[in-house]
Amino acid sequence: MLLNFKLPAEYEAALTPALGEEEILYCVPFDLDASSDFTEGYFVIGSARLFVLQKGLIAKSIPIRAISNPFAVELNSAGYLECEVDSIAMPIVRYSMEHLARYAMVQRILEEIIETGSAHQKSIDDEKKCKTCGRAFLRNTTICPHCSDRMGIFKRLWDLTKNCRRLYVILLGLFWLNSLIMLASPAIQKHLINDVINSPSGTIKMLIIFIALTALCSIASTLVGVFRQIASTRASNMLVRTLRDEVYSKIQSMGLGYLEDKKTGDLMQRINGDTGRIQRFIQNIAVQALNEIMLFLGVAIMLFYYNWRMAILILIPAPFVAIIINRIRTNIRRRYHIQWRKMDRLTSVLNDVLNGIRVVKAFGQEQYEIGRFGEAARNVRDVTTKNEKYFYTIFPFVRFLVGFGSYFVLLYGGSLVIGKEMGLGELMQFSTYAGYLYNRMEWFSFLPRHVSEAVTSAQRVFEIMDEQGEAAAHSDADADKIQGNVEFSHVTFGYKSYKSVIKDFSLNVKKGEMIGLVGHSGAGKSTIINLLMRLYDTDEGEILIDGHDVRDYDRSAYKSKLGVVLQESYLFSGSILANICYARPGASVNDVIRAAKMANAHDFIMNLPNAYDTYVGERGHRLSGGERQRISIARAILSDPVILILDEATASVDTETESRIQSALARLTSGRTTFAIAHRLSTLKNADRLVVLEEGRLAETGTHDELMKKNGIYASLVRAQRTMSAIAINADEGGGPRRGHRGGPPSPR
Repeated sequence: MLLNFKLPAEYEAALTPALGEEEILYCVPFDLDASSDFTEGYFVIGSARLFVLQKGLIAKSIPIRAISNPFAVELNSAGYLECEVDSIAMPIVRYSMEHLARYAMVQRILEEIIETGSAHQKSIDDEKKCKTCGRAFLRNTTICPHCSDRMGIFKRLWDLTKNCRRLYVILLGLFWLNSLIMLASPAIQKHLINDVINSPSGTIKMLIIFIALTALCSIASTLVGVFRQIASTRASNMLVRTLRDEVYSKIQSMGLGYLEDKKTGDLMQRINGDTGRIQRFIQNIAVQALNEIMLFLGVAIMLFYYNWRMAILILIPAPFVAIIINRIRTNIRRRYHIQWRKMDRLTSVLNDVLNGIRVVKAFGQEQYEIGRFGEAARNVRDVTTKNEKYFYTIFPFVRFLVGFGSYFVLLYGGSLVIGKEMGLGELMQFSTYAGYLYNRMEWFSFLPRHVSEAVTSAQRVFEIMDEQGEAAAHSDADADKIQGNVEFSHVTFGYKSYKSVIKDFSLNVKKGEMIGLVGHSGAGKSTIINLLMRLYDTDEGEILIDGHDVRDYDRSAYKSKLGVVLQESYLFSGSILANICYARPGASVNDVIRAAKMANAHDFIMNLPNAYDTYVGERGHRLSGGERQRISIARAILSDPVILILDEATASVDTETESRIQSALARLTSGRTTFAIAHRLSTLKNADRLVVLEEGRLAETGTHDELMKKNGIYASLVRAQRTMSAIAINADEGGGPRRGHRGGPPSPR
């Protein structure tokens, strides 16, 4: 992130005398004044003072020793940096959302300066901008959504046709053949009229010959059209298959942070909807455009060859049509961008509802969801209707303008026929060529709409393809040799780089050790697990596996050494056998059964109608929570992990099921390095060490007894859980069992 902007000359002239011996450490812009109106200004962090520069002058100068508790406040549409100056809280600068991340980083810088006297954050000019318009590129790409090069987009599509270019060569030959047939047909009609119908020497035999030639041209044109359509369909399908494969592969290579920022409906729309529109454009428009261009040039040459004066009359409307099309091109493209965004929203709402239909039914929110979907559908309807009205208002006018030259042709050509300067056959031939030309011009008038649709879709697809995927391994460390020693070394991480969730976390875990992660909700327990699983990479510090940075290992090879059992056990639509085998594709049935037995899952599986071939349904909804969890454990056992991760593995099950799961987990954790998170602290009683997190920092570590003696955070959590258990027991004894109460085991003592 750029944290040291260059000051304009007038600001530099105002600041230099005030700086004296001081050094500028950081300099960032702000763009709102005290009234939240747009302005220009700079916030400068010097070695001893803070400066606020506005309107070419120094608006504020604050000694750093006088400030404390800096905080970047995030509002709905703006933010402001607040500090306590001589123990009085006051806003320092205000800024729009554009600078939100930058000032969150400024907060961290000021905290470090106050705490240590210096800051180590580096200013990196990674904010790439378009050289044409100065706007920022789309995140992690070199795409400017405002200045994208259409020819560049089509060139990229052409580069994807390597496997089917032979088909395009065949198509090119068919286009030439079709153009020649169409150009020959009017010449045959001319001779039919002049030499047969309108000639005293005409005979029935000649009439039959010319009619046969006309029919032969029609048959040949039809056959060429059929072969052309088959070839273009095959070529476009091969291209879109390649495109979909690359987009899907790219999505699979993206980090979890990117995927969580994207709506599922948006990604589905790009993989299916946008690639489908590209296919239709290539198959029906791009391929046809080659034929239309060839025919247009051929007809124009024939017209000028026969009568250049009439040819000029025909082409009179062409410049006006070109001007109109150029004017409306940008408007059409903008309209399509809006339409696709509305479609993405509709798809996302539908995906949300279908995935969460059980929650919708449970809370009786069917009417609310109908209304939400209806609103999204109405937005799509409104923008689509508005666009169609625009298209069908503009283009009929363009179509009329295109054909306006035909009136001049009839007037001029008719006068030549009347004056015996041109035969009726020549006029018919010329009129047919003119019709060809007008049809081509009319077709080209609709082309901007189709091109805008295709360019918009291609741009959305290439946005994904140009995203930076997960980083490759830094070196060739051998994941097969992983023993299970794990070290967190001064790890700092935030899901937003400027807002840390884990702060300077260090922990050394030996092979085979079981670590229980404890802390209040939001303390950072799951984040530690996510970093260990390499769902995210650290912002600062490193995670060492057997002395190697985790980023030195190939990502897939490293994850093959991990076993994961989560609170929400996700099962794919398919059989139980397929779900267990997901951890190790190709595993034998005997291995699967052995893993299921270790997970205490074999007995209930064999009682199902189709045993291991039982269909579990979408997300495994045909099984109970405990059954899904045991299948998840069997999946982890089958992978034979070196490092095991348990994230609330028994949080959603009853006591009896928990007992079965716990015995399965005991077998699974034996001899493996294990990291476990549990809502019920009693489930961590077998942990070798408990690690207590507080606001992303390591607060306490030790065994249960050691931490209880410290009487710190862990002890307070245990007491709170005991109190809740006692309340639950009293409620059960006084009023019978509570609905939904699972009667968990007592807290550890």
